[in-house]
Amino acid sequence: MKHLIFLSLLGAFLLLAACKRNSSNTSKDLKDTLANRVKPLVTLPPEYITCDGMANVPNSNDVIMSVPNFSNDTLLKEGKIKKASPAFMAILTPDDKIRHWYDFKPGDLNPATGKVGPMDCAFGPDGNLYINDRQYFFNKKHNSRIIRINVKNGQPVSMEVVVEKLLSCNGMYWKGNTLFVTESVLQLTDTGTVSGVYAYRLQELNGKKPVQMKAYANNQGDPHLVVKFTSNKPMKSGADGIVCDDQGNLYTTVIEEGAVYKTVLDSNNKPVKTTLFAKNKAMDGTDGIIFDARRRCFYQVDFTGNAIHRIDMQGQVVTLQRNGDEDGKNGLLDQPAEVVLRGNELIIVNMDMAWATPGLSVNKTVNLQHYLSKIDLP
Repeated sequence: MKHLIFLSLLGAFLLLAACKRNSSNTSKDLKDTLANRVKPLVTLPPEYITCDGMANVPNSNDVIMSVPNFSNDTLLKEGKIKKASPAFMAILTPDDKIRHWYDFKPGDLNPATGKVGPMDCAFGPDGNLYINDRQYFFNKKHNSRIIRINVKNGQPVSMEVVVEKLLSCNGMYWKGNTLFVTESVLQLTDTGTVSGVYAYRLQELNGKKPVQMKAYANNQGDPHLVVKFTSNKPMKSGADGIVCDDQGNLYTTVIEEGAVYKTVLDSNNKPVKTTLFAKNKAMDGTDGIIFDARRRCFYQVDFTGNAIHRIDMQGQVVTLQRNGDEDGKNGLLDQPAEVVLRGNELIIVNMDMAWATPGLSVNKTVNLQHYLSKIDLP
């Protein structure tokens, strides 16, 4: 028995040592050590063509997931499907069953495109679910919106629009009564991508009419713009994932830079200072990010690098999982976009949207079958 306990402790020590190495060490032994931490969680039904944002349901172990199905056109052209699947919101229950939670009605669809593109989502302090309706993949006009699913007795009852005339809204995070939203494209210029973060107060989202956003032009943005970034890589997409730590600091990923920035906020949630927090050659396309208050670290999804990274409070990066061009079977990563914590499980959404990143991503093909993955955390 003592011998077995010693071996178990030794194994745990070796795994911890591997995880603590700086991920700038991309040697074969590190990759092999981390190759099989990810596990399969759910095999998704056929209509789950493209999945994205996730939100923990308050006072519950349920998780809500956005299903925008942006890859409909690609699969139709390739003859893999015969009919497009509409976008909807799904719920993942504690026993790992998944089903539709809210089906968008005809009146919910964007009048400019006849579609809805739900991306990141988050429950507000009012108990309702807020969602970024990213219309950027349908047209490049300012038709994106922030929408709200009104919830009563734990059930979705209706949808309404709270913000209009966004261009490419993507990530969102609630801090108290302030909603932070990333705008992945404010403006495309000859020198690169201008992106940023908007901030909205709950009170104004409860107004009689939706907030009308002003387009970014001549280096001037809407008054809701609180942080701005400039990047110049081929993806032409900037600010993406967003989260706060337990000290109230704001963290934003800039996907085409493969970087995470930290913004110190004052007591009124106004920005004081923004600095580079984490950048490492192991990170390629920094997408979704969450904060683990229990372990005091971040988990960050690498969209183009097909990886999951752990970032400590000093900005040091460790790669938890990296895969090649996989189809998602057996839990292997297939262009992950978002993560969420459910107890000690790190649940991973594989967005599998290779058509959006031609020549930039490890992922080359949009598959017909899709999966959710997980990593069990110690």
